[in-house]
Amino acid sequence: MSIIEQALEKGRGERRQRTQSRRPGDPDAERGIEGAERGAAIEPAKRIMGRRAMVDRDQCREQRVLLDGAEDTDAAAVAAYRMLRTRLLQRTRTNKWTTIAVTSAGPNDGKTLTAINLALSMARERTRDVVLLDLDMRKPSVCRTLGVLPPRELRGCLELGDHFRDPFFTIGNENLLIAGSVTSSEQASELLASAHFDALLSAVRDGVANPIVLIDLPPVLLTDDALVVAPKIDAMLVVASEGLTGRAELAKALHLLSEFPIAGVVLNRAAESTPGYDYGYSAGPADGPGDQGR
Repeated sequence: MSIIEQALEKGRGERRQRTQSRRPGDPDAERGIEGAERGAAIEPAKRIMGRRAMVDRDQCREQRVLLDGAEDTDAAAVAAYRMLRTRLLQRTRTNKWTTIAVTSAGPNDGKTLTAINLALSMARERTRDVVLLDLDMRKPSVCRTLGVLPPRELRGCLELGDHFRDPFFTIGNENLLIAGSVTSSEQASELLASAHFDALLSAVRDGVANPIVLIDLPPVLLTDDALVVAPKIDAMLVVASEGLTGRAELAKALHLLSEFPIAGVVLNRAAESTPGYDYGYSAGPADGPGDQGR
């Protein structure tokens, strides 16, 4: 049995267990999804307070990060991400999703930039706290893209299984918490499959009021990391790049993820009028595992 087949088999079991644990009327099982609606309060002592970090604005401009207050922000790009944000938030509300992973079929499809700019756009609404986790630990890119040195590497916290509040930082908008690494790990899939990753998600759900969590993951066709994480979260958002992502590669990636909810498919660089920023978004039915962008 291949690594991917093993991950899929394990994923089936974990997803069944996760679904069964959400019994109607069980406050503990539904706490992470409906805590805010039920009036569950987060104790001040538990709240995650990210340290303020200064981004490299030149680096962000070069990488096309849509920072708040940037004088040269591309209006068309902001509008494109606003549309993506709105459609994705509609699906999260309909399905009561709180945790979305961002992945792609292969490398260089723009998944990390999509995750960052989507998180920034969601945080601008100021209706919910947004948490961005860089869990592409083989090639961590969120902090590098922002030009930030994290207060503590998320990779190290997962290895030790503690200090999960320490790696978080903010970059100006207090509604957005970010955690990531700058050094890679060769044990990424093992860390994501471990109880330490489950403890990280629990720490976020306990420490952030009514959060929506975005997770940057490696490409589906390069590692089994996305398949390891899929049973532990609510849905996957798949990024494809026009002119780079082949139809066969995208179809294969969606097939591998077909047992899990797909929030949609983002077509990066869908038009050349605004290079790198015109996004298409497609989503299928929202009523169960296996729904995917068409």
